[in-house]
Amino acid sequence: MDQEAAARRNCGQGLPKGVEIRDGKRRASLRVTFTYNSDRCRETLDIEATPANIKYAGKLVGEIENRIARGTFDYAEFFPNSRRAGQISLQTKRYTIGELVDRFIDAGRKTESMSPSTVATYVKWQRARLFPKWGDRWADEVTTGELRAWIVDLIAELAPKSVRNCVGVLSAVLTVATTDGYIKANPLTPISMKAIMPKRRKAKDEDKIDPFNSAEIAAILAACSRPQERALFQFAFATGLRTGELIALKWKHIDWIRNQIHVEDNIVSGEVGTVEKTTKTDMERDIPMLPAARQALEIMRPMTSMLKIGDYVFSYDGKNRWRHDTQVRERWTIILKLAKVRYRNPYQTRHTFASTLLMNSEPELLVAKLLGHTTVEMVRKHYGRFIKQPEGIVLRSAYAEFGANLGQQTQEKTALPRLMENGTSPENADGSRRRRKLKAV
Repeated sequence: MDQEAAARRNCGQGLPKGVEIRDGKRRASLRVTFTYNSDRCRETLDIEATPANIKYAGKLVGEIENRIARGTFDYAEFFPNSRRAGQISLQTKRYTIGELVDRFIDAGRKTESMSPSTVATYVKWQRARLFPKWGDRWADEVTTGELRAWIVDLIAELAPKSVRNCVGVLSAVLTVATTDGYIKANPLTPISMKAIMPKRRKAKDEDKIDPFNSAEIAAILAACSRPQERALFQFAFATGLRTGELIALKWKHIDWIRNQIHVEDNIVSGEVGTVEKTTKTDMERDIPMLPAARQALEIMRPMTSMLKIGDYVFSYDGKNRWRHDTQVRERWTIILKLAKVRYRNPYQTRHTFASTLLMNSEPELLVAKLLGHTTVEMVRKHYGRFIKQPEGIVLRSAYAEFGANLGQQTQEKTALPRLMENGTSPENADGSRRRRKLKAV
């Protein structure tokens, strides 16, 4: 007790906040107390209760409280031998939004659960919108009201699709943080994007299905100044491949005997440049080689089949391969201007292929497989409501039996386009027209 009294006198009036002196059999020791995660914590220090050590213990308590306030306190770092250190979960560590976004993206890279293009998109939103606004904020302090106000600001600056993509990234990050126990709940969950977003207008030209007709196809191909460009776009119309799949196609994927094209690779934008990966749906598929596609390949065969450019089929100048879809889009835009064809993006070549097959009575499941879909749902969703045919609104029959002319028929049948190598829509090879029989309703 004399030692304790001396320590108290030498330290001044009383002990520092959070410091206690405990009597032991051999000597008096010091104990520090502090509140962490709403629990009162007490840890005994293996040092003698001297005035100098009491001052040290007071400073230690101050450092601990400072770390707790900043969310960087690690119990095991300060008290590695404490039983409490093992009981406290690592999930109690606080993280900023910036740290959580970093962890989320890094995990996607390491596990390859995200495609390179998805990682690149997340990094873009991370740098452009998430870090500037939320990077230094503690994740457990961000409120739903703050996030709602932020989304409203985004709506004033960005297109609806961009707003959803940006908010979607943050929502995914916060959902994982909730699962891992870093925050109690995702503050974005109570926000209804449908309620806060402006009402959707009709699909923009970039998104709606608006295929090219035979005359437009012929004009586009005729406007190509280079045979390499004509071959690329003619092949696109005749196969329905995505742009990344087109420029990733290799000669080893061409089966001249079976008259088939094997699709398994896709070139997409990555964090730095472009990368080659599997197709968008991670499915390989075979596509029949239509005459237009075969002709396009015959154009490229003498140019690139022996060229040392990685076995790639398509080249923009006969020497170098297409490296990213931006190159293709730039040339496509110029060619459509020269052809005096109303602009639609290159993806409409895929829609043209699909709609042409469907209007020629090809089975929905077959079309879905050729497009790389696992079910017909995507085909029905995008093309089932498609009413504008490439040649205009044209019915396969005059339907003269309906209405006032019941019992009368007309022999006239409406021709549907079939894409051939010259961009026109001639009859079938046997001179016949394929017709769909009407079933009784």
